Amino acid sequence: MNKKTGIIAGIIVAVLIIGGIAGYMYYKRTPTYTFDLIKTSVEKHDWDAFSKHVDTKNVISTSYDAFVEGAMESDEDMDEDVKGMASGFAKLLKPSIVDALNQEVEQWVKTGEKKEPDKKADSKDEQKAQNAASNMTKETGFDKSKFKGVSYTKNDGDFSRVGITIEDSQLNKDFTLELKMRQLDDGTWQILEISNLKDYLLELDKARKAKLAEVNKPIQDEIDQRVSVKNAQASIVQADPFGISQKLRVNLSLTANSNKDIASFSGNIYLKAPDGKQTKIPFEAKRGLKAGDQVVAIDKELNPFFGGEAKLAKANLSQYSIKTQLTKLAYGDGTTLELKTSLDEK
Repeated sequence: MNKKTGIIAGIIVAVLIIGGIAGYMYYKRTPTYTFDLIKTSVEKHDWDAFSKHVDTKNVISTSYDAFVEGAMESDEDMDEDVKGMASGFAKLLKPSIVDALNQEVEQWVKTGEKKEPDKKADSKDEQKAQNAASNMTKETGFDKSKFKGVSYTKNDGDFSRVGITIEDSQLNKDFTLELKMRQLDDGTWQILEISNLKDYLLELDKARKAKLAEVNKPIQDEIDQRVSVKNAQASIVQADPFGISQKLRVNLSLTANSNKDIASFSGNIYLKAPDGKQTKIPFEAKRGLKAGDQVVAIDKELNPFFGGEAKLAKANLSQYSIKTQLTKLAYGDGTTLELKTSLDEK
């Protein structure tokens, strides 16, 4: 190697070193580097480092609001009055649930173990909060998801919005969560909230329902083969001799075609008003079905204090369309044929 070549090689090495240092310094100021720090803090059970880069209370608080809003919006069958009551109850529970979840996250980071409810030591309110917190964790699907990488980073004034891709192993589907983050004085970042959690939950719920319908289709086909509903007629009748309360009566004309005795059956009746609003009436008929054609009366006492049922009591049901879905057949030998209500069911 001549002198000139040696000088050029030295310059190249120097450029690579400086570029490497500059690249590392840039990397240290990226959200991806912060994700590595969070991962390391969990592996080392370092709560101080974890809480530095994750504002757990704010993440949990804003996530709780998104969870409640998403649940209310996704449940199309829930009466509006019931939704109002449930939303108000959720607000009352929020402080205790946020605290329970924050404690659960802290214990998990510190010990690697989940905090289990203590039925003897914890109060009833604490147990309710912990159960609600566990349900919230389950419904988000995070326990069945794995991190796949950062999909985008957007500057938003003093904050950044970072999209991360997660894969739901149960659905075999990718979703994007958007994290709102702020930069700390040392150049690293702190996660403040999941800004698109409500939209994610609605998309997740839609995907779960589609998957569940796919799983249930052969079961539904068999139920419909065993008991087929030919016609349904609805009317309002008095529920007491004084005419104070009323009930919905639906006469189902059906045909049973089963090689086993059917002891009882359950399902849903959907009544759709002319304005398109639908009321779902779950029912259980605790009576046997004989093979062949028959008419079965389904009675449902109406609650005069809830909007949907109160409107039904005063409605002209001849203007309503009726759809019936059987969801469960219970046989005399103790076996059942029923739709799954969750993807977690075996």
